[in-house]
Amino acid sequence: MYPYKLMLLIAAVCGLRIGEVTALKVSSLDFKRKLIYITGALDYATRKEGTPKSDNSAALVCMSELLTKHLRDWLTKHYQPNTDGYLFTNSKGKPFLSDNVVKYGVHRAMAKLGIETAKGVHVGIHCFRHGVTSELLESGTPIHVVTRLMRHADSNVTLEHYARIVGDAQRVASEKFSQRIAQNITQLESASSVKTA
Repeated sequence: MYPYKLMLLIAAVCGLRIGEVTALKVSSLDFKRKLIYITGALDYATRKEGTPKSDNSAALVCMSELLTKHLRDWLTKHYQPNTDGYLFTNSKGKPFLSDNVVKYGVHRAMAKLGIETAKGVHVGIHCFRHGVTSELLESGTPIHVVTRLMRHADSNVTLEHYARIVGDAQRVASEKFSQRIAQNITQLESASSVKTA
């Protein structure tokens, strides 16, 4: 399953696009500061390296303890040095084609987990990006933080795609706040009834 396991983990934890994952280099990793530098993206079909999708996409992402552990393990046990310094290369020393990462990584992982998709439904690496964003918003992470983590141009881009989740989170937050007010009202009412008795 290596290197796909680690590629999918990076996509899942960081919300990277497939071209950004396949373009990662050893020099992209800063273990001291626990950061990953997103400076390039590989074309899906040609493997030609270009810039990330937008200026905001060329950024630093946090390297969690989980990623630190797996990346160090990869570098010491599995990494194959290559002239361009790519973190993940195939048996020919070339970066992986995006389609192969999806076919041999995502689809095989789904099969092992018993996850089936409807005929004609495409599942790729971008599902991790949507999952990360959804989880962050559902857990109450402020929209401006999610926007920065996902490297969107601004909060409007995040809201455009995830307004439903934000709306649901607002309802949940409103309900929690209302319950706290109700508890306070109940306490005030019981304190008042004790004084008048």
